[in-house]
Amino acid sequence: MRVAVYIRVSTEEQVERGTIENQIEFATKYCDLHKLEITEWYKDDGISGTIPLEQREAGKQLIQDGKDKKFDLLLIYRLDRLGRAARVILNAVHELEGYGIKIKSMTEPFDTSDPSGRFLLTILAGVADLERSTILDRLWQGANRAARDGKWIGGIVPYGYRVNEDGYLEINEDPLPGLDLSEAGVIRLIFDLITNQDYGSIKIGEHLDALGIPTAYTKDKRKVKRGDGKRREKTSGIWQQSRILGILKNEVYKGIHFYGKRASRQRELIERTVPAVISEEQWEEAQRALKRHRIESQVGSLNNILKGLVKCGECGRSYYLHSYGQKGKTLYYYVCLGKTTHHTRNGGRCSSKNVPREWLDSMVWNDILNFAANPGNILEELKPDVEKQQDNRERLQQQRNLLRKALKEKETEKQSILDLFRKKFISSIDVEIQLGKIEKETKQLQQEEKNLSFLIENEQVVETQLQNAESVLNELQTKVSQDIDFEAKFRIVHSLVKEVKVHTIKNPEGRDKAEVAIRYLFMQTPIHMGTD
Repeated sequence: MRVAVYIRVSTEEQVERGTIENQIEFATKYCDLHKLEITEWYKDDGISGTIPLEQREAGKQLIQDGKDKKFDLLLIYRLDRLGRAARVILNAVHELEGYGIKIKSMTEPFDTSDPSGRFLLTILAGVADLERSTILDRLWQGANRAARDGKWIGGIVPYGYRVNEDGYLEINEDPLPGLDLSEAGVIRLIFDLITNQDYGSIKIGEHLDALGIPTAYTKDKRKVKRGDGKRREKTSGIWQQSRILGILKNEVYKGIHFYGKRASRQRELIERTVPAVISEEQWEEAQRALKRHRIESQVGSLNNILKGLVKCGECGRSYYLHSYGQKGKTLYYYVCLGKTTHHTRNGGRCSSKNVPREWLDSMVWNDILNFAANPGNILEELKPDVEKQQDNRERLQQQRNLLRKALKEKETEKQSILDLFRKKFISSIDVEIQLGKIEKETKQLQQEEKNLSFLIENEQVVETQLQNAESVLNELQTKVSQDIDFEAKFRIVHSLVKEVKVHTIKNPEGRDKAEVAIRYLFMQTPIHMGTD
């Protein structure tokens, strides 16, 4: 009689503990005892018993070989090796019996070669299914209790956190290898880039890549490091847009986690509090920025100096730039978000007026020019938050220091490539490719350092306003009087203007009008401008 043996283990932990070797050893001794010769082994490592036999790698081959009559008897260690659900077990037995294959368990008293054995098979299959369901239910109930207590119950730990010895999530402030930033510091940097510097998700990823910040780092060879639930392998090594968006939308960083959100079956959703990496206010501001970027991306890449600054005086939402085609020309208007996909608190759409981009941009820019040239009584109203400006400047300086460190490392990388070429470890073509990549990364870092230096310079300008407001305005006057490009103009506007609020003045008998109020970062009251 030709005998085949099928063995299965369901998890990588069982593989590590040697369970599959135990089944092989048992089957070998069993066949020696009963004078049976094994013609084929079928092994499924780390395969769940809920997966049908024909969908497993070894199981699929087993069924094909049974169909081809390559063996007569199939031995299994226990019935649940065929499956953990009664349906899976009985379907597998039915198909194999259809090919004339007998099935026998080496540890259970049944044999499908006689009616009583087949009857016992159905009972054991039901028992296996019941046992699995009972175990799963107990596990889920236990997991729910632990989750309500605030413990981290398996899964990949969010970037910026780790699990302590007691099983609770805590903020990971340990520096990343070769960097001055921790994982939590990276999370704060990501949220800072979108809320304070208006970076998009793609630009944030490029910024982190340029700084050499890893998406995860490897301490051992496991795919997931045991004990902290962090991915080490199967990561691209670069900050993809989807990864950045996932972080920005993850509520865990504001201190809220929902256990059971990704469960494979419907289950109770448990909300619990975890340590917050950022404030709830900053998280909400990031969501507003994401929404704004999504709407603005529909218009395309435009030179919008008021991006993120224009607010609606009717519903409080942001204005975004929208294009209209008219008589073969493209006209751009600022449109309130409340008029499109979003509704007001009262349930209807916002009735605010659309504002021509050219008119509003010119009004704000000209006011800045006038303000710099003729400060007048405004000097008396200057009451800056010096402490906040100092914090902002220090934060930007820290980012610039990281950039400068990364630039130095690029020089080291360049020398390393040349050393490898001199030692004939790489070809001249490899040198050209690698140096090209380094040059591209260096230029990006230099541009970002230049941008940060400009921002730091403007933060310093605002910080010193209280001590020497007149000299500050003279400095701004010098800057804005120059013929500057869009990027410089954008930074000047965003370093001075806190908000541009558009109030809609209703006119039942004619066209509505828009009244504009500009609020500067260093002024208590807004300046009311003209109407459109």
